[in-house]
Amino acid sequence: MIVADAWEFFQNPALLAITLGCLIPIVAIVAGIWGSVQKNRSNNEFKRYMIERGMSADEIEQIMNAGDGSDGEDE
Repeated sequence: MIVADAWEFFQNPALLAITLGCLIPIVAIVAGIWGSVQKNRSNNEFKRYMIERGMSADEIEQIMNAGDGSDGEDE
């Protein structure tokens, strides 16, 4: 019976530990990639909005670099 097999899986601590030990890092990696994709998508939408408003490439670059602490000049 399938339900009994599933219950036996949860009663076996070694099998459960191995499964979760593999599953947790995979979920973390996928979540990190998903977050990176969403951040890039948001940045691209924002840049497209600024282009539609008629901003120059220098203005867009200045705005995009405003929060990272770099001023675009070498010291």
